Amino acid sequence: MNYPNFLNKHLEEALFHPSDFLKDKKVKGKFPKKYILTYQEKVKNYFIRKYKPKKITIYRLLTIYSYKNIGFVKMTVIGSPNAVTVLEELIALGGKEFLNIGTAGGLYNEGIFLCEKAIRDEGTSHHYMPHGDFAYPDKELTEKLGKAIQNNNLDFKRGTTWTIDAPYRETKAEVAKYTKEGVATVEMEASALFTVAKYRKVKIASAFVVSDVLGDKWSPKFHKFDVRRAQNKLIDSALVCFSEK
Repeated sequence: MNYPNFLNKHLEEALFHPSDFLKDKKVKGKFPKKYILTYQEKVKNYFIRKYKPKKITIYRLLTIYSYKNIGFVKMTVIGSPNAVTVLEELIALGGKEFLNIGTAGGLYNEGIFLCEKAIRDEGTSHHYMPHGDFAYPDKELTEKLGKAIQNNNLDFKRGTTWTIDAPYRETKAEVAKYTKEGVATVEMEASALFTVAKYRKVKIASAFVVSDVLGDKWSPKFHKFDVRRAQNKLIDSALVCFSEK
């Protein structure tokens, strides 16, 4: 049986849309066109301390921190369904460009990775587009983000990510296979976000800091100073990327 269960579901019209949900919530006002999406509480706290943004609470799952017409959103939970829900609602609020800045598992190395494509091993994207091996970010925005990261004196590599729904089912066989193929990272949102951005005709790019290395055995580095520092500098780079014309 193919997934989703309903054949050619991506061709069917949705029953209701994000704008309907926001209208029901009585959400009004002018919102940013550009957004930085992230997942870590400490990164959010860093952004608030350094940039002192305006806080805009939409509802439980969505709070926007606005700084110079750039929105910053810290996801309340991890995973593609939540990330796509928030992305859909930000697009409905007028969002046009997005930078997804997070952490990822490294299949063979530590460091910062600029994502060039994502393996679609999650379920959400297949409700939007036909089956395919990969999802892609916007090329122009990706190059712009890479330049901003480089100008912030951060070393980075370009690579493919593997997006999966089940982190505790990243098997040894899969890690060995994808490592052999040169896949750099594994995380839980990128391929779904890329797919929805394409579906909704908006731009998105993504970069990750490796927070744990898989290799022959799992090696966590979540709380290492260098990882936290790199996350913060990536946020600074994303702001520069969006601030440049």
